[in-house]
Amino acid sequence: MLILPRSNPLYENIPVQKINLPEAMKKMGTGGFTGYLGYGSNSSEAYLVFIKGALISTLVLEGNTRKSGFEAVTSLFSHALAEGGVINVYRMTVDLAVCTHALLHGDVVFKPEPVSNLDLKAVLARMKSQALNGTMLFSTPDRSAMIFYKEGTPIGFYHDAAQEIENSPAESQRIAALPGAMLEVRSTLPAEELLHHNFLETLNIERLWQASYSRHTASQTRPAPAATPPVAPPISPEPDETTEEPHSANEAQLAEIVDDLQEIAKAYLGRQGADLVDELLDLVGGKTALLDSQKLIAFLAALSAQAPDIDPEAKTEEMIDLMRSEVAGRLSV
Repeated sequence: MLILPRSNPLYENIPVQKINLPEAMKKMGTGGFTGYLGYGSNSSEAYLVFIKGALISTLVLEGNTRKSGFEAVTSLFSHALAEGGVINVYRMTVDLAVCTHALLHGDVVFKPEPVSNLDLKAVLARMKSQALNGTMLFSTPDRSAMIFYKEGTPIGFYHDAAQEIENSPAESQRIAALPGAMLEVRSTLPAEELLHHNFLETLNIERLWQASYSRHTASQTRPAPAATPPVAPPISPEPDETTEEPHSANEAQLAEIVDDLQEIAKAYLGRQGADLVDELLDLVGGKTALLDSQKLIAFLAALSAQAPDIDPEAKTEEMIDLMRSEVAGRLSV
């Protein structure tokens, strides 16, 4: 489990079943919350970092798998519904929230390397000369410590046994001197730039929760397969209204899937992405094309080809894989 600063707790070890999770996230946004929400279950952990009400960071860890953005939020909701788990919420300053973001998503300034191999004075000088915002992390198999930086200057110290952010580097220095201690440095953008990307504005949190809840409810109520499936006698279908409209019973479900695809595209490409989903689905025959494997392949291929025109830096392959999984998952319940 990740070690993040745990000073100024608002809630600790609250069963997630006692919280309306999407409503809590929206209230943290409208209330201008700065800090992070942590979630833990038997198989996963999640972290949502807020600065002045903007949700700037989403991360879910499932073993060695890391998920972020849209995928992290949907995964968090799915785990909370299926497994329960606990919620912790910690308030912090804007500067410490930036350093926490660096721990989760920051650019690697120094890859993990034994402290004994490094010139720490040179590392500190680089932090100062480049005016970096971020976190210096010292770790051994049993201990960890952090030094938080703003524009190259230390602003606080924390370690795994601390109850609050400390002003003294004594314990961090002691951990750094332990045999086998490793050092990693991560940096990130200033708060003003991180605030430009707010997942509460790009994701429909309530819609994602409802989709996760629907999938969870469907999986709970699905009947168990019979030990020996009955064999139906062969019949010849007659050309009546039932066979002429094979997809009519799936209209509501397909509409929900299209909404989900639009939300995914919006998360990766912005509003234009959602519009592109509509446009390309119309070209392959509308939402019922999702039931045809060849049309689905054509739709995703066209979306993959045109997405870079909207945002060349978008993670298009990740978006397409997520859409493919979303369609398969929704049609299986």
